[in-house]
Amino acid sequence: MWNNAGAAPMMGHYGQPPPSQSNNQSSGGNQQKHDIFVGNLAFNTTEEQLYQAFSELGRIIKVRMVSDQETGKPRGFAFIEFEDPQAALSAIRNMNEYEINGRKIRVNFSNSSHLETLAGQMGMDLSNVTGPKKDDNTTNQAQG
Repeated sequence: MWNNAGAAPMMGHYGQPPPSQSNNQSSGGNQQKHDIFVGNLAFNTTEEQLYQAFSELGRIIKVRMVSDQETGKPRGFAFIEFEDPQAALSAIRNMNEYEINGRKIRVNFSNSSHLETLAGQMGMDLSNVTGPKKDDNTTNQAQG
């Protein structure tokens, strides 16, 4: 439905890992996906709502809402793929804790994305979005 690349929408693909052969670079070109994770979605959130909210940041290739394979019910998260890596990084930086349908969404790097490496190479500090590193002991001290 909201796939500008011309392919059919990806429905019911929950639980499938990204194909390891997806980096087919037959012509030597860069074919990496610029996708982000969007979580804490209200179950009534639609692909159209996500498309409208995120399209201001750049051209969206695909919005994929994740649903349970057995029940078809929404899982409360989605992946959004951008044409441009800078637009995807801007979405992580600017849309985290944005409110949609009464819930503050979480926007972060997807597990299959190269964007975290790119952000580091560009000198971008997204620690306020991605959370503290594992060596942060402040939460452990508060439990004592």
